[in-house]
Amino acid sequence: MNDKGRMESQDAGTRSVPRSWLATRHSPLATRSFPIAATVVLVLSLAAGCDRPPAIVPQSASAQPPAVEPSVHLVKPVRQTVRRPIEQPGFNIEAFQETPLFARIAGYVRKWNVDIGDHVRKEQVLALLYVPEREAELAQKEAAIRQAAAQIDQAQAAVLTAQAQVERTKSQYERLARVGKSSGVMDQESIDETRLGYEAAKANLVKTKADVAAAQAQLEAAKANRDYAKTMLQYAEIRAPYDGVVTQRNVNTGDFVQPAANGPKGQPLFVVNQIDPVRVFVNVPGDDASWIKDGDPVSLRLQGAGGELIQGKVTRNARSLNPQARTLRTEIDLPNPQGRLLPGMYVQATIAVQHEYAWTLPASALVTEGNQVFCYRVEHGKAVRTPLQVGLSGNGLVEVLMKQTSPSSPGEEAHWEAITGDEKIVANGTATLTNGQAVQPAPAGK
Repeated sequence: MNDKGRMESQDAGTRSVPRSWLATRHSPLATRSFPIAATVVLVLSLAAGCDRPPAIVPQSASAQPPAVEPSVHLVKPVRQTVRRPIEQPGFNIEAFQETPLFARIAGYVRKWNVDIGDHVRKEQVLALLYVPEREAELAQKEAAIRQAAAQIDQAQAAVLTAQAQVERTKSQYERLARVGKSSGVMDQESIDETRLGYEAAKANLVKTKADVAAAQAQLEAAKANRDYAKTMLQYAEIRAPYDGVVTQRNVNTGDFVQPAANGPKGQPLFVVNQIDPVRVFVNVPGDDASWIKDGDPVSLRLQGAGGELIQGKVTRNARSLNPQARTLRTEIDLPNPQGRLLPGMYVQATIAVQHEYAWTLPASALVTEGNQVFCYRVEHGKAVRTPLQVGLSGNGLVEVLMKQTSPSSPGEEAHWEAITGDEKIVANGTATLTNGQAVQPAPAGK
C-alpha cells in the first residue's frame, strides 16, 4: 500500500473511532496519527458549526430598549358647584305642635263643643266643667271684697270724728290756758286735764288713720283672693291653645274629671294638633352631618298619594349628634294650608347639599388609601404623588381644599398650600402610576 492509501485508511479509521480512544497513549497508531487526526477533527467541528443557528447571547441591562412612557390625560382644578344628595327614607310627617289638654281642677263635664277632626281657633272653648265649690268660693271672695270696702268707709268716718275731737280739745286747752294765765282764776289742774284730752284726741286721730290703711290692705287681699278664685274657676273652661285640629276627644257629658296629677284615666280630655305648618324630622347619619346647614334644599316624596314630590328647605338642626344613634336631628317645616299633609304620613327625604364656587377635580383623578387622599401632579414630565385635603363630593366631582407640597431641600418638612388652579393633574389611570414615574401628556382630544 502506498503512502496515499495509508493516509486515507488512517483518516477513515480516525473518523470512525471515539476521540478518547485516539488520546490513548498506549496505542502506536494514535501516537503516529495524532497530528493528522486533530487537524481533521478541528476541520469537521468548524464545518458543523457553520450549519448550526447562532447562539443567543444575553444582553446587558444597559443594552435593553428604554421603557415606554405612559400617555396620561391632564386636567386642572376648576371652580364649580359640588352637589351631593343625602337620601333618608321612612320618616313621618308630624304636627308642628301637639298638645294634650288635661283638667286643672276637678269637676263634672257640663258640655263639650267639638269632636275629632274639628278645626278650632285659639282660646275657643272645647268643653265646660261644672265646679260648684269653686263657684261658691268665688262668691265668698266677692263678699269679702265688699266687706273690706265697708270697713274702709267706716275707718274713714272714724278719722273725721277723730279730727273733730282734736279740734275741739285743742280749742278748750288753748282757751283755758289763756284765761288761767291772764286772770289766775283757773287752777293748773283743770288746764292740765284739757291738755291731756287734746293729746288723747290727737293719738286717736293717728289710730283711725291707721285703721283706714289696714282696711285698705284687707281690701287688696280680698281682691287678690277673689282673682285667684276667679282664675281657678276659669279652668272649668277647656280652651284651645292655638289654631289647629282636634285629633282626640276622651270626654262625655257628666264625666267626672280630675287634674292630671291624680286623674284615674291618665289620658287627656282632648288632643289638639297644629297642622299648618307641619314638620318632618330627618336623622342624618354622622358621616354626612357636617355638611348639613339651614336652608339646604330638600325634596320630599310621599309614600303613597301617587308619590307626590314636595320641595322644602332645612329649617333647623340640632347641631349636635345623638350620642346613641350618632345621627343629626334635622327639621323641615312645610306649609299646609289645605291640610293635605297629614301627621303620620311616610316620606323619603333627599337633602341636596351643595358647595358653590369650589375648587373641584374629577373623582377619577383621586386615589384613596386608608384615610389619605392623593392625586398625581405632573411636574417636569414626571408624576408626583400629592396628598390632598378634600371636602364635599358628588356629581362626579370632589371639592379640593389644600394640597401638600414636597420639601424643597433635605430636612425641610412638607407643608399644605392652597389650590391655585394651575396644577396639572392626571385625570385617570392613577392606580398604575408610581411617584416619580415619567409620563407623557396625551394630545388634546384623545
